[in-house]
Amino acid sequence: MKIWRYIAIVLMVLSGLGACQTIQPVPPMTTADKFIPLAMNVRRLEIIDNWQMPVEPPYIGHRAQILPSNLLVKWASEVLQPAGGSGELVFDISRASVTKIALPLEVGIKTLLTDQQESKIKAEFDVKIMWLQPVGGGQALVQLKADHSVTIPESASSNDLQNAIQTALMGALASLDRQARVELVQINNIILP
Repeated sequence: MKIWRYIAIVLMVLSGLGACQTIQPVPPMTTADKFIPLAMNVRRLEIIDNWQMPVEPPYIGHRAQILPSNLLVKWASEVLQPAGGSGELVFDISRASVTKIALPLEVGIKTLLTDQQESKIKAEFDVKIMWLQPVGGGQALVQLKADHSVTIPESASSNDLQNAIQTALMGALASLDRQARVELVQINNIILP
């Protein structure tokens, strides 16, 4: 009878330990899928990536789920949809970076036990959209600059850093999308109904 008690206790302890697994938080997905496509009055979209991201501090874009320039390429190919016409649309990436900027920490007794904001994660995009229309000789140039920053505290884990990178990238991409739509609507006949 005693042996069955010990077996029951061991089984309860093992099942309790098995239930105590910690689940790693999943960082937000970085994707360009959520943006509504635009029917562009062009037959071809050309994407030029002129940005070479350094892999040294303060640049940390290489730690993102999708490289920042690849995220812009995906956005352009999914949003700026060629829908006919004789023109060409050139999407030129001149900057697609994520940097980690150290913030000054306050020194003193009051801040000794507080969790201060240690650094800022900043995503920056600079792109040009050129519309070349050989029929009628139409041309247009739109320059877009977008950025978004997220601060992280001293106690941030590597998952917190990854989440901040993804949040900064999606914030900058959403800002770029808004700017592009505002600027492109002002150009006659570039967007088809």
